Amino acid sequence: MSTTQHSPGGVGQSVAATTEETRRTAAAVEPDAVLELLSDEYARRVLESLSDRPATAPALVESMAASRATIYRRLNDLEAAGIVEAAVAVDPDGHHRKRYHLVVDDLQLRFGIDGIAIDFID
Repeated sequence: MSTTQHSPGGVGQSVAATTEETRRTAAAVEPDAVLELLSDEYARRVLESLSDRPATAPALVESMAASRATIYRRLNDLEAAGIVEAAVAVDPDGHHRKRYHLVVDDLQLRFGIDGIAIDFID
């Protein structure tokens, strides 16, 4: 997950400043839960895989040599945290599958007098 976006010409440009429109606080998700989720090796591996391109759960299971239950559990947790979303895609063979993709480009962790806050940057 980086802060680099690619223009149509393929040249990356840094996204240094964020606006209120692109930043959203994970208000519905407890920071402790997000930190615990990100401390999980499989959740991080799922995020790394999805940072390259969207993928189906079976493709993630195959590429990570992990159990289906483990991958689906992490995908559900990441989706509940607002980091990943699923969209239904139709395969060439006609099967409908959920394809997961990242909806967060960056995550900012802030420490303050009110505790820890997490901002997701789209």
